[in-house]
Amino acid sequence: MRKLVIANRGTGGIGKSSAIKAVYMLLKDKGYTLVKEVWQGGDIMAVFDVNGVKIGISSQGDPNFCMEYNMEAFVKAGCMIIVTACRMKGDTYRKVTDYLGKKNDYDIIWYGHYVYKVLGAEKVQEIFNKAYAEHVVKLIEDCMSGKF
Repeated sequence: MRKLVIANRGTGGIGKSSAIKAVYMLLKDKGYTLVKEVWQGGDIMAVFDVNGVKIGISSQGDPNFCMEYNMEAFVKAGCMIIVTACRMKGDTYRKVTDYLGKKNDYDIIWYGHYVYKVLGAEKVQEIFNKAYAEHVVKLIEDCMSGKF
């Protein structure tokens, strides 16, 4: 199995963290073994174990915070799959491309969640985040089953 990063890439303030937290909740709801769970303010850093495959989840994607530390912790923990929020450029982008991709040989899938930023449409965004989470978890399961 190849090492894989699923990076939810986008500009600040569009809800990348909320979409990643929906992935975390879906993995938890599916009953996958939660090995580590650390809430960092309103963001989650977690490691799941699914039949011996470790999956790292980080909803923190802002520069100068803990995203960079989380990626290093996932590599040290032996995570084969990492799901993270990431900016379009700058430090967090380089952490994914250079540190994870080039230095640690992870394949990278650049991803963007569905965004509906209309005042009063929070329920629609929740539906979109759930659909995003379902798609990402299916991608994780397909990767673990050897489909790619």
